[in-house]
Amino acid sequence: MKFQYFASLALLALTTTAFADEFYVMGQVTHSSATLDRSHFDNVLTANGASGLSSSDDGNSNQWRLQGGYRFNQYFAVEGGYIDFGEAKYKADYNGGSSQGSLKAGGADVAALLSLPLSDSFSVFGKAGVVVANVKSSLSAGAPASLASGKASTNDVLPLLGVGAILKVTQNVDLRADYDHVSGLGDAQKTGKMDDNMFSLGVVYNF
Repeated sequence: MKFQYFASLALLALTTTAFADEFYVMGQVTHSSATLDRSHFDNVLTANGASGLSSSDDGNSNQWRLQGGYRFNQYFAVEGGYIDFGEAKYKADYNGGSSQGSLKAGGADVAALLSLPLSDSFSVFGKAGVVVANVKSSLSAGAPASLASGKASTNDVLPLLGVGAILKVTQNVDLRADYDHVSGLGDAQKTGKMDDNMFSLGVVYNF
């Protein structure tokens, strides 16, 4: 009886150690590469008198993200937090004037992570979740398309997909790299739309 008792305790201890659950927080710096659908801004300008229009966009920006999560075991975790998706800038030249605009987004996310440990200190993961994003657009145009100036916003609920890697530095501290993708931020008629690719690097603290 005593042997079975201690054997059961030993098994419980080993199971708890091998599949330890824990809370964690993460802070990351993020580089976003966004692809802007310029047709919305182009159409607004041409509808307000711009002719001979030539436009371009730049979706590269740097920002941040904060996440908190719960790791059920070494293979599965759930996390959520805030993501700044960055800003895509718009620029147009036309006969007699020019215009500048932007589309920026940020919001809350919830995602599930499936991890594959490759060693005691290194693992890779896939991620799937949803984001609730607020998207804002602005356009400032000079004559003859001055009536096109204005601002608009919309809210989206969209899927988030990603992959990444985790390197354990100490018992409590990890280094983590993420790649995430979100498609269709914004509204084609109201704000314009963009797709966002995010590359993030940061630190995880395990409690």
